[in-house]
Order: sequence, then structure tokens, then C-alpha cells
Amino acid sequence: MILKLIIFFIAVGWVMSALVRYFLRSKLKKFVDQVNEAQKEQYRQQRKPSHGDINVDYIPKNNTKKSPDQISGGEYVDYEEVKD
Repeated sequence: MILKLIIFFIAVGWVMSALVRYFLRSKLKKFVDQVNEAQKEQYRQQRKPSHGDINVDYIPKNNTKKSPDQISGGEYVDYEEVKD
């Protein structure tokens, strides 16, 4: 009688541990999927360009383009191409 009772408790314990592992894995997988989806959504929002939000802090007064003749400074350096 005691042997049957011990075997019964061992069997019940084994079945219960298997069920707990199954449910914990499924809940943990669901939690991981939710966290991954939230992280992907956050990444998408960061990468999304904002349209129409342009702020100009400084506008130069002299906005004319200079021709190459008007550019002062710089120096022409003569060079030769060396073939390897």
C-alpha cells in the first residue's frame, strides 16, 4: 500500500512538473515576442523621418554664389601621375 502511494505521488509530481514547464515556456515565449515587437516598433519610430519639420537657425545675408574667378586664396600645385 505504501509503495503504491509513493509511486502515485512520483507520477503526479512528474506530470505536474511537465505541465508547469510547458505553461512556463509558452508564457515566456509570449512575453519575449511582446518585448521584441515593442522593440521593433520603437526602432521603426526612431527611423521614421519627420516630414514638414524643418527649422532654419541661421540664414546668411550674402547668399550669392561665387564664380571660380572670384574665389580668393588657395594655391595651384603642379603634380605628376606616377604609374606603379
